[in-house]
Amino acid sequence: MHNVAGSAVSSMETGRRGWWHSTSSIVIIYLLVAVGLYLQSVFTGRYNNFIIFRSSWRHLTAGLPLYDLYNGEYFDYFLYHPSFPVLFSPFAIFPQQMGLLLWLLFSTGIFLYALSKIPLSGNARTALFWFLLLELGNALQSSQTNPAMTAFMLLTVVHLDKGNPGRAAFFTCLTFFIKGYGAVIGLVFLFYPKKWHYIQYCLLFGIAGTLLPLLFVSPETLTGYYISWVELLTSSTIKEDGSLLGFLHTIWRVDDTIFLLAALAGLAAIFTTGLIRRYAITPWLTAAYLLIWIVIFNQSTESPTYIMAVTGVGMGLLLLPYNKWTTILLCTTFVVTCLCPTDFVPKAINVIAVNYRVKALPCFAVLLYLQWRTGMMIKQHVEAHVT
Repeated sequence: MHNVAGSAVSSMETGRRGWWHSTSSIVIIYLLVAVGLYLQSVFTGRYNNFIIFRSSWRHLTAGLPLYDLYNGEYFDYFLYHPSFPVLFSPFAIFPQQMGLLLWLLFSTGIFLYALSKIPLSGNARTALFWFLLLELGNALQSSQTNPAMTAFMLLTVVHLDKGNPGRAAFFTCLTFFIKGYGAVIGLVFLFYPKKWHYIQYCLLFGIAGTLLPLLFVSPETLTGYYISWVELLTSSTIKEDGSLLGFLHTIWRVDDTIFLLAALAGLAAIFTTGLIRRYAITPWLTAAYLLIWIVIFNQSTESPTYIMAVTGVGMGLLLLPYNKWTTILLCTTFVVTCLCPTDFVPKAINVIAVNYRVKALPCFAVLLYLQWRTGMMIKQHVEAHVT
């Protein structure tokens, strides 16, 4: 009787709080968005990225070049690690449209799962789910890897937090074998014990992942893949420049070297302050910082990549004690980064947002805010001990 009454009270409380607080409602809406975008992609035929990923598996198993243009099959280059086609094979073996549906559902599901593991209060986690829904939709629309990448980066921190360096290293390496720069999340290991264990596991998974295509191609072919991959990544072909530097280039001439040195200085500062005084949320704040940093300072950034940065924005702001800046920065990011580049706003605003690459601006503001807040935490700690 007590359990029944407790369940009834819980249900009444959920009802009073509204359906938007219900985890099941959030999951259903996320999945409906994924299915809706799948249908849109099928009806419009706009899922070029998925075709690239799927074709890479066939090219690999046939021993064909991975990094050539195949204009008869898709547009654009395949830019991913030579091991990526093997990792993507579970989705490539299905008929094309079925594989696309499974890919979008997987991307949505793993993203939601990773968000649920962030150490936030119930209300803050609910706010994060709703805050990220539109930007996730923007990312899913391109059938890109970015939602899954974001999830794997978060799961790296989740398992470091649980004291499981093996699983953390697995997810770190997984991000590298999709998009190499995602492995920067592994720097968070500096805040945790078992550092050497983590490094050993990274070496183990790194070597295994590097050699994974040998199950299907010869060593000579794999060596050629790696050479072609590096040549493509270091060329000017892939510079989408949706980064902060891309925005600055639309306004005035900026010295790229000085800009990148400033970015590295900011990264060094956030780690220095975190290592001087480690709080429970320090690794997570640093992870939020890294999610933003690798997007806005990356010249290969394109619009769908911003699901990483916006996740960092929401996570970082909601981990910190609430103040007026939390609302201001969340709202500004949602409007400028998530909403303005879409068709939900007047075309004139959309054109300005896209042409001037304004998605980076609110994210940069949050990056500076996180830098300032972590510095203030150190200052308050020092003052408390001095007095």
